[in-house]
Amino acid sequence: MGTFTHTPAPTAADQLAVAKSCALARLNADYETAARPLIRDYPEAERLGWMQQQSEAIAYRSWVVTGSDSEAPDTSALSAILRGRNGSTGGETLEDLSRAVILRADAMIQWQEFTGIRHRGEWAIQDAETPEAAMAVTWESLVV
Repeated sequence: MGTFTHTPAPTAADQLAVAKSCALARLNADYETAARPLIRDYPEAERLGWMQQQSEAIAYRSWVVTGSDSEAPDTSALSAILRGRNGSTGGETLEDLSRAVILRADAMIQWQEFTGIRHRGEWAIQDAETPEAAMAVTWESLVV
């Protein structure tokens, strides 16, 4: 004869925890989907270097604008990228690359508003007192 195992129904707290977890996973997935056009097909390893590229590009552009009387700033990351991009025949300059990096960085800075919206959604999910309230927090409900 088989054994009988009684599984109690999930408590309200259990249901709320599951709803919060599902709502947060959905919110994060929708945030990533919204970000995809901005980051396109850039590999993660490249995205990890964007802050250094931005810092070097800003320092280089400032140096150029101020008349280049002082020693040029370190642009080791940008210079390495430039060597790879140009190969033996390319004509892209450090100025060209710096401008491109700054444009991409500006787009990422504008994106940070959406990062803040995701944070607001996360807080709303955490503060939800019912599963329905947690599930009502969606990317669409936050960006209207």
